[in-house]
Parts: sequence; structure tokens; C-alpha cells
Amino acid sequence: MEEQTPKKEPQSSFRGLYKNVKISVKTLDKIIIGGIAVIILLLIFGVANNGYTVSFNSKGGTDVASQDCMYADLVAEPEPPTREGYVFSGWYMDENCQYPWDFEISQVGGDMTLYAGWVKCE
Repeated sequence: MEEQTPKKEPQSSFRGLYKNVKISVKTLDKIIIGGIAVIILLLIFGVANNGYTVSFNSKGGTDVASQDCMYADLVAEPEPPTREGYVFSGWYMDENCQYPWDFEISQVGGDMTLYAGWVKCE
């Protein structure tokens, strides 16, 4: 019996994951390597980032020290500031004191300032 040599498959059948893509394997490899490089750079930046600063604007009250936090951390609730003739009503995300900050669930998303809310004493 005569041994048959296996038929050579066309080159395109060896493309594996790339078989349905109309880009050369070299180009796809470069795209993948570039994507991996971007991911590595983002990880390096994330590790090198020292976090974010949460500042407290007491709007005329006693000073409150800022805090350094990482992304998605909860802010530790500071001692309430005091202001003569006013009662402290809480910390807010905006100067107009319309959006309260919830220290139990609100998370840090970047550098930010929280504003003290005040109610004038009668």
C-alpha cells in the first residue's frame, strides 16, 4: 500500500481566531500588543496615583482638615465645624447645599470639595 502525503491546507485555514477577520495577522498582533501596553500603562498609573483629596469648605465655620482617599473609598465623617449664630446642617456636594453627602454610601470619584450647610439660629 502506498503512503499518501497529507494535503497542505491553505494558509488561511491556520488563522485560528483571526479566520473571520479581513486584517493581516501581523496587523492584529500589533493591535493586541498595543492594547496590552495601554493596559500596563494604566495599571502603572493607577498604582503610582496617590489617591484623591477631599476638601471641606466650612463656609465661615471652623477649619476642617482635608482627607486623602483612593477611588471608591468612603470618606471618614469629620467632627462638625462650629459657627457662631448658626447650627451645622451637614455636608453637601454643592455650594448651594442642595445635594447632601452620605458618608455611609457615597464614594470618592476624584478630587472634590464638600460644603458645610448652616441654619441661622433664631
